[in-house]
Amino acid sequence: MKLLVTLIIAHQHHPIKPQGIVVSSFTDESISLEWEKVQGASKYFVYVDELIIESKSNSTTIHGLTHFTFYSIQVSAYNKVEGAKSDPIIQKTKIKPGNFERYILDSTYMKGETINDPAVTNARIYVGDKYMATGTVTNGAISIYMTGVLGANYAKSVALEINGVVKPTVAVSQDGTFRYYAKNLITSTSDTVKVLLYNRANAVMETLLVDVVANNPLIQAPNIGSSVNQYVLGDGYVTGTYNTAFIVRVLDGKSSGDPTAIEGMPAIVPIELPKLTVNPVSSVTGIVSGTTENNGQVRVSVDGTAKTVLTAGETGNYSGNISGIISGSSVFVEAKVGTAYPASVTVTVPAPPGAPPTPTNLAVSAVTSTTATLSWNASAGATSYKIFQNGYTTVWKTTTAPSYALTGAAGTTWTYQVSAVNANGDSLRTDKVTVTYLP
Repeated sequence: MKLLVTLIIAHQHHPIKPQGIVVSSFTDESISLEWEKVQGASKYFVYVDELIIESKSNSTTIHGLTHFTFYSIQVSAYNKVEGAKSDPIIQKTKIKPGNFERYILDSTYMKGETINDPAVTNARIYVGDKYMATGTVTNGAISIYMTGVLGANYAKSVALEINGVVKPTVAVSQDGTFRYYAKNLITSTSDTVKVLLYNRANAVMETLLVDVVANNPLIQAPNIGSSVNQYVLGDGYVTGTYNTAFIVRVLDGKSSGDPTAIEGMPAIVPIELPKLTVNPVSSVTGIVSGTTENNGQVRVSVDGTAKTVLTAGETGNYSGNISGIISGSSVFVEAKVGTAYPASVTVTVPAPPGAPPTPTNLAVSAVTSTTATLSWNASAGATSYKIFQNGYTTVWKTTTAPSYALTGAAGTTWTYQVSAVNANGDSLRTDKVTVTYLP
């Protein structure tokens, strides 16, 4: 019996060694292989350095590898006995994604970290699949100059093109979305509608085709990059998103001219707005406060007039006493990054608790070429009234009576508003009334 087994084994044919081994794909931790089938083989053994993997087909994926590492790979076929190993192929895994700091919109540089190796000196930045620029890697520190990239590739405004006619632009929202009122513009599902996204240089940076449907729109799946939702005929707005993230790949090899260079795994770097909050503002104190980036700055405007720039402390808190704030004022606060102000918050100042109600029935009467009477209904609890002229927020006149005698030049036109006052503060101002003196 022992002699018979020995003779049978001696007559078994060893499978030939596999040919045509190629790497079909690879990542930072895996390598996928394919090779030509070996006739009669029931399985294959894949040798990856000291690791042996069994495969039932002529392809496999090896997982659990180390990034940025060379591997020697051989394959053998098996049919009761194992055949010879193939000639080895060498494959290097990709560099894993870099670790990036928060990228705040309008920061001059995007910064991160990757492997520290003499072969790693550059990183490429993309919007989707579109190459934008190449940054440097020095001792593992990634630095990408962003000013030019942002200027050409960050949305500022949006317009619709309907059947070849471009409509006026409107600003995009700060949160990465846009909307364009289209109810009376798109009138048929056969209309050809495009969204035009404009960059900061007011040039079209992207064009998105809008699918106009009669009903039952498809839900837009989240994605990286710009997109537009289906528009249902008769709805108010065409809506969508613009790109608010970059893709960065660290390069293993020279940035150009090196056919062996390997792009690393993608790191998705969101474009963040600077932190910005504004606390409620009182017309009694005139204090504007809130939070922003640590040691950051904010610019404060009141009713369209720039007032000052406040600097936050190490914890990001800022505060300042701002002149010109009255009940009803619009306080506009912008977070500063470099020389830009990419984030903003608007706060409307309410009347303080206990202030009298806003005067009613403001009117002008008895108009002559040089005189007129301004009058209104008295406000309960008011001790005096403030009169404002021509839209200014500085007080023009004060009075304790619910009327005031006006004088002016013949043919001139003026506008007036009134607020009521007591010990608790001022009411909101009335709407404007206009007086035009007779010629």
